[in-house]
Amino acid sequence: MITENSITQIEAEDVKVDRTVFNVHTRQWMGCILLATDMLSLLIAIFIAMQARSMLFTTLHLPYLEIFLLLGGTIAYLFLRRGLYPPVGMHYADELRHIVTTVTLAFLIMIGVTFVFKSTFTYSRLVLILTWIFCVPFIPFGRYIVRRLFIYLGFWGESVLIVGDLQKARALAEYFKTRLQYGILPVAVLSDKPPSGEALEPCPILPLCRIKVFARNLSVKTVLLVIDDFDDLEKVVARYRAAFQWMILVKDKYENYGLTFLKPLDFLEVFGLQVKNNLLSNSTRLPKRLMDIMLTVVGLLFLAPFLTLIAIMIKLESGGDVFYRQRRLGKNGQVFDLCKFRSMHKNADAILKEALARDPELKTEWDEYQKLRNDPRITRMGKFLRRFSLDELPQLWNVLKGEMSLVGPRPMMVNQQKLYGDSFAAYIQVSPGITGLWQVSGRNQTTFARRAQLDLEYIQRWSVWLDIYVLLKTIKVVIWQEGAY
Repeated sequence: MITENSITQIEAEDVKVDRTVFNVHTRQWMGCILLATDMLSLLIAIFIAMQARSMLFTTLHLPYLEIFLLLGGTIAYLFLRRGLYPPVGMHYADELRHIVTTVTLAFLIMIGVTFVFKSTFTYSRLVLILTWIFCVPFIPFGRYIVRRLFIYLGFWGESVLIVGDLQKARALAEYFKTRLQYGILPVAVLSDKPPSGEALEPCPILPLCRIKVFARNLSVKTVLLVIDDFDDLEKVVARYRAAFQWMILVKDKYENYGLTFLKPLDFLEVFGLQVKNNLLSNSTRLPKRLMDIMLTVVGLLFLAPFLTLIAIMIKLESGGDVFYRQRRLGKNGQVFDLCKFRSMHKNADAILKEALARDPELKTEWDEYQKLRNDPRITRMGKFLRRFSLDELPQLWNVLKGEMSLVGPRPMMVNQQKLYGDSFAAYIQVSPGITGLWQVSGRNQTTFARRAQLDLEYIQRWSVWLDIYVLLKTIKVVIWQEGAY
């Protein structure tokens, strides 16, 4: 904990970080890096679109530079207005949403301009449409690669100061240090409250002038303020707003995911907070179902030969049924038969019961995770299928029937209702999914309690963009076999 005395000691020793141009203007540099990445992605998209069109119209010469400058300028301006240079504190799913909607708006503006000025021959709308199709994946992917590269090199993240309860502030510091994609790099922690279990007298509150000096020595322009009680909000903001260019108010979110969609409303003399429940929005449910149907149909057609091969191999190895059906709880508490490729021996229940009775450590592992790292029930083919999550593919049929979704909470066994506690009521409001936040956040390495928390977070943050993010991350998790066994 940094008290007034320790601040004086730091000033006496003249402790400072390296005040390079990058450290002093971190946000600007991160924004420039992302701007250059976006323009390169746009340039590549235009080049591919032009090449594709030239195959159809070889005699047509289009102005590369003019298209690039007009589109590049429009996209850069709109991105800047959306806070994407840089998106400090923005989740990948929200960044993806802003990128796709903003890029689409930029291209609609460009197509509209060509129509108004009757310049469709000079600026081919086909080239613009193809460029848009390529930009939608290229720009987010380019940003992801460049961000990961600079994180690896140690040049990503704005220096921030965390102020609040010492225990919570330290936990937040560790959280953001392992998630530098948010662009937040904690460099110090200030405690404005006594640590639990120590003296009852509060620690001296630092004078604002000392805090300013400390922030200047560490090249810090942003502060993360840990909020315990919203009643203290106005007082805390008034205290620190003069010392920092940016303030980020943070609150421990476990079991408080319903606060995610708060939107401030200004009624002049009255301040309001609007809470949106996406679960009750038809505008969200309908696109989710349409996406499920389209991707499932395409997936089944594409994977049909592969699914047939897996079925033959299961049959040859252990005989018996190819598919395994298990009763699970779905939307509105309805019970349905979840379909999977059989990955266990035919007498799996008896094998498990005997193993748990024989090995107390195995029983403890089962009670905590509801899974076993070295499960005696699994066949050799089953181990391969589970490692790459191939045993889940038959659930595409459950999705097509409307019993499941591609993304959602993991289907709950009928006897696991009590393990979800109070969050069960929220769980049954949505269809369970083949993949979800739990599967892309550690999979089998995550405890069942944490799994329930992640399911609740997904339910209360539900959006099509979060689904797209989870689907993309699922591909990465499966390929790298993260948390699989």
